[in-house]
Amino acid sequence: MRLFRLLVLLLFIPCVFIIAQQKISFDEALKLAYQNNIDLQKQSAKIKYADVALGESARLPNPMFTYTREDLNSGSTNYKEWIASGSIPLNFLWNRWSNLESKEKSLEAQKLLYNALKFKVSARVRESYFAFNKYSDLSGRLNNTITHLAELAEAAKSRLHEGDISEYELQRILIEVNKIKATASEIEFLKTKSENNLKLLIGFNSSENILTGSVESNTDLKFSEEELVNVALKNRNDLKSFEMLIESENSFVSHNRMKIIPDISLSAGYKKQTDNLKGTVFQIDFEVPLFNRNQTAIQQSEIEANLLEKETAFLINKIKTEVSEAYQNYIVNKSLYDERNNIRMDNILNTAVYSYEHGEIKLVEFIDGINAFIDGSILSSELEINLHRYYSQLEKAVGISLTNLEK
Repeated sequence: MRLFRLLVLLLFIPCVFIIAQQKISFDEALKLAYQNNIDLQKQSAKIKYADVALGESARLPNPMFTYTREDLNSGSTNYKEWIASGSIPLNFLWNRWSNLESKEKSLEAQKLLYNALKFKVSARVRESYFAFNKYSDLSGRLNNTITHLAELAEAAKSRLHEGDISEYELQRILIEVNKIKATASEIEFLKTKSENNLKLLIGFNSSENILTGSVESNTDLKFSEEELVNVALKNRNDLKSFEMLIESENSFVSHNRMKIIPDISLSAGYKKQTDNLKGTVFQIDFEVPLFNRNQTAIQQSEIEANLLEKETAFLINKIKTEVSEAYQNYIVNKSLYDERNNIRMDNILNTAVYSYEHGEIKLVEFIDGINAFIDGSILSSELEINLHRYYSQLEKAVGISLTNLEK
């Protein structure tokens, strides 16, 4: 029994490790985000509501069947009469089309809003996935550096016993190792933070750790700020949605104006009397619009249409500002990122360690080399993360992927 339990435990431990760390590609992360994002789910529900409203507006009104019967008598005189008739309201003949058009445009507007949200979710997932990937790489490099320096510190202790270095020199090395450990802890915190953010975006189980794959990203830009503003005004789905909502509300204004026409219904039936008189009967009923002319509904829809026009004008100005700010941030960070390409971080560390071990440089120069490597590695990673983030923000502001966009 003990042997069996041991075998079960040995089989279970690898499974726990596999479950605890799961590698997710960017495409898989994006698919999970589309499935689990609450904003997309809410907007999807709004699309369903709009579709239901469209179906309701397309339905014809129910006809009404009426049957009346009279049995009258006065002494020896009897009189009987019955009428069977059907009626239907006629207003749908002119009210239906403007209402149907309004609901169709409203449904299209909700679909455009869904696409706008979906694009923003995609951009946010890209930002978080890329940041987590880069912080993971940076954390690994810093941990490798700590391991290398810890080995160097152990060697330094041996050299201290042999009298090759002083106690001061050893302590300085140990201090630098601890400083790098503290820096590595800060990077690990940023890594965990970006991982948690990614988990929230994709709806991933927070008890599991994520491993990301390699990320290929193109951050080159061939467009001017003015060109990007024009592209945004043509492609932003949220702007298209507002324009569609205005059309929908204008159609609804027309619908409410048509409802000034009073309710009219037509009845047709068959009547038979005791004296053998029988035949068809017709009846028309209509409301006299002396007081209620649907003024309230008309005013409300006109106010809503006017408000949508103001919101659209505000959104246009907001889009221009967003594109301008994102473009300027991108240009600044792209310049800094390009300058960093001339620096080779690994060469600095390897040269410093080799030179110090062979007595070619002093301790102060060695420490400077280590600090330059650490600071440069962090700066390089953060510049890359920031460039990717600002490029992604520029795409969100423009409302379309810039990679496949052609002039």
